[in-house]
Amino acid sequence: MSKNTKHFRSGLLAASLAAVVSICSVMPSCAFYQQPAGKKGILNSGQTEAHFQDLTDLGVDQVICNIATDQGINAYSQLASYCKTTGKTLTMIVINRAGAGELVPTSEAVAGIGAPGTYGFNVLTDSGKAAVRSYAARLADFYKDSVSNWVIGNEVNDAVSWDFNGIMDMDAHADTYAEAFRIFYEEIKAVNPEARIFIPFDNRWQAGGWAAGHYPAAKYLPMLNERLNDLDYGVAWHAYPGQYQVRPEFKDDVGTTQDLSTSMLINMNNIHLISDFLQQPEMLSPAGTVRHLILSEQGFTSSCENGEERQAQAIADAFAIANADPYIEGFYLTRQVDAASQVAINCAFGLRYRDESAGIDEMPAGKKKAWSVYQSLH
Repeated sequence: MSKNTKHFRSGLLAASLAAVVSICSVMPSCAFYQQPAGKKGILNSGQTEAHFQDLTDLGVDQVICNIATDQGINAYSQLASYCKTTGKTLTMIVINRAGAGELVPTSEAVAGIGAPGTYGFNVLTDSGKAAVRSYAARLADFYKDSVSNWVIGNEVNDAVSWDFNGIMDMDAHADTYAEAFRIFYEEIKAVNPEARIFIPFDNRWQAGGWAAGHYPAAKYLPMLNERLNDLDYGVAWHAYPGQYQVRPEFKDDVGTTQDLSTSMLINMNNIHLISDFLQQPEMLSPAGTVRHLILSEQGFTSSCENGEERQAQAIADAFAIANADPYIEGFYLTRQVDAASQVAINCAFGLRYRDESAGIDEMPAGKKKAWSVYQSLH
């Protein structure tokens, strides 16, 4: 090969690299999405080496975490680094807690219930909208090359406990959530156009009470779709058993019919119904495809008679159903390790017991039978 040819090829390579750098410099960000190897996922319980090693040993392909607005934006930097290094898909749920200043729309308590667990985002004032956009932009930029999936809020069809914006009817609440979602969507897509962004729902399909702020997803999801159908949003469903505080089984749950028009709940007993609903023409994405669907939260308690065996069987059954559904992209168990607050109400959802002598909650102790069962699933 002549020197001139070498110089030509060297110059061509340099020009190509310069073009790539130039493209990335004018675009908000080079796109990032970690395609998961499988659907098996879990909610991370902590960022110690013990927690990370446990995730590795379990062989999960996806990890989910809750970041709250009263935490530092870098609160999950260690988990983000671990997931990126190990090739695990990271999903981040953004929840709004009372200590977050202007991000919170109101401190009003719900009559007879007390303060909500989490709040909707403050889009009720211009300064509130500006605060939400500023927070969304900073958060999105920090995790632009490590978080693949974002979930905005928690069980937004429960406007009393988990997406409280003050007392309002379902239509008004849909307006506030849709506006907040659109802000997060715009800021996340601006720095990572490949990110997927989800709206979270509990398992109540026809069940609910409008006056109480518990909106049935059968009505609330179409309302949000009317407001957001120009966006490529996804759906994050919480497929808990109907009696999740009493037993882990779901196959004979009362209220879970196999018909969208009659089913009170949609959980793992009839999860195909949400897939069926999203295949309707009016629910398709702007590209004409079925919207992304993840099962971002479900737990199966071991706080019952023969609890370890029953929990393990329920998890195996649920995962098999999710794995067989081509529209479900992720199945996330709700706890890596038992949480004290949940165990207190018989929701021992962890695959491990918690170390009660540790200085922090959800430090891993002994494995339950479900740990080995879940490890074996693919």
